Amino acid sequence: MVLLVEKLYQSLKFSSKLENHNHHHHHESEAEGLSASLQAFRSNVSNCLNQVSLNSKPGSDFLSLLWIQKCIEFLSNLNKAFAKLVVEIDYPMTKWNDSSIEDYLKYSLKLLDLLNLISSSLSHLGQARVRLSHALSLVDSSPQSAIKRLKAVEFKTLNKDLKVEEIEESEVKMPRSGKDLAVHQALAVMNSICFWVCGIVLSGLSGDVRPCLETRKIAKGNHSPSLVALDSSFYEAVKEKRWVVKDIRELNDDVARLAAAIAAGESGGTGKKVERELEMMQKMVDCIGKEGDDLFEELLAGRNKLLEGLRGRKL
Repeated sequence: MVLLVEKLYQSLKFSSKLENHNHHHHHESEAEGLSASLQAFRSNVSNCLNQVSLNSKPGSDFLSLLWIQKCIEFLSNLNKAFAKLVVEIDYPMTKWNDSSIEDYLKYSLKLLDLLNLISSSLSHLGQARVRLSHALSLVDSSPQSAIKRLKAVEFKTLNKDLKVEEIEESEVKMPRSGKDLAVHQALAVMNSICFWVCGIVLSGLSGDVRPCLETRKIAKGNHSPSLVALDSSFYEAVKEKRWVVKDIRELNDDVARLAAAIAAGESGGTGKKVERELEMMQKMVDCIGKEGDDLFEELLAGRNKLLEGLRGRKL
């Protein structure tokens, strides 16, 4: 009987050690998995950012509607990469703690605001295209009326609409570890990149360098080579006064030439060129607008899902 009790005791000790070992091994394995998923996210973001930065080398006239389209694609891909990370680490929004929820809501709200400004700037360009198209229709029947209406595209100022405040980290002070830490670090990457890219896009669409300078205040420090290169390229463009998208600069130059040609009775070729430029501009504006709207809807759906889960948690 004593021998049996001793064997049972030893068996229990071994079982306890084995359980502790398995528990420790499970945590190590989970930590390695989280680290790998986060690294994959960062690598994905870096690759996407490289695509945006490739055509933005210092000295290049990179700010164009096509480049802006690539920026919106990048923002969309970044949002998808974040969603993929959340799925990979099996940490749905319904399980997030309060600090992650607060940080995501602040980030997504600011990005929605910036996407609204981009959409408004694109609508302004669309209206300018309509006015210029009307002017072109008057070239043959009423040259003087056409000349009066052939005005350079004026940019939408964002002084009152652009409200930039630094995004404070969650006021809910909770220890971050494991999956929550992974989400926090991924959001930090998105904070540092999204707003910076949006600022450059808005500066190009508004003809004003201020949006980029302002959005840098809410872009937390990120020193990835691609982002540093993009920043350098933009400031090189600012020095050379080329921060306005080149499509609009070239269109405005041709509109001025067309007005002079009409006054001189020689409007044929220049008028056709302006017409082609307007058609191309509208196609690009429509394409960028659609992609921006799709991203807006994705972000809004994510926020709604998170808020619904939060309401369910409080019930």
